[in-house]
Amino acid sequence: GGDEFFGGYPSFSRISTTLQIQKLPNAVLRSGTSTNSKKLRRLCYLTIPGPIGIFLFLRGQFIPNEIAAYLNIEEAEVWKILESAPQLPSIAHLTDKNQASWIESNLYMQNQLLRDADVMSMAHGVEIRLPFLDAAFVKLSLQISSKTKYAGAFKKQLLIDSFKNILPEAVWNRPKMGFTFPFKEWLGRDQYADCLTGTKMGDYHKKFVSGNMHWAQFLTIFLMENKSNAAKG
Repeated sequence: GGDEFFGGYPSFSRISTTLQIQKLPNAVLRSGTSTNSKKLRRLCYLTIPGPIGIFLFLRGQFIPNEIAAYLNIEEAEVWKILESAPQLPSIAHLTDKNQASWIESNLYMQNQLLRDADVMSMAHGVEIRLPFLDAAFVKLSLQISSKTKYAGAFKKQLLIDSFKNILPEAVWNRPKMGFTFPFKEWLGRDQYADCLTGTKMGDYHKKFVSGNMHWAQFLTIFLMENKSNAAKG
């Protein structure tokens, strides 16, 4: 909740530009799908109106033509599924950074982070507490103006100032660190992945090892292939 409600993610600094880009004609937004730039390819998602398009642009790993190629279906079918998703409420009335906050808390946090936390904690019999998601605290956070909540040289400056006198400077005066397992290193030396030469999955592994595919993209395909093979077996 700290990142989502107090501006800890890169999306908070990118949202204003994103909202301006979204005003471009759809033909322009979809023209970059064949480029080598991941950011330009994801512009196509901004043709989907509302929070979903912005969320996929900011956090999507694959674009529709890549999904279609992997699943061996028509790209139009992927777009049809995306565009038929349930309509989310309009958040256009919110300030730019509050729109980022809404997207991060309602789509990323609720759909992924809380799910991951629940699954992994229950798997090990650990009870996790989330003080920043206390209902009263969330309500208070939403009442703070954008001008106050996101001000300052540091991300989450308001939280830093609130605890500056009781936390050592070494805790708050350091670069933000994401909580990520070393998947890139693990996958890079995975013996099973390394022996997939000559297969479609092997082509993806080659792209990953050469640095032309992000580890999160490769891991997604890797897990889907393993699940598919297990189902067939």
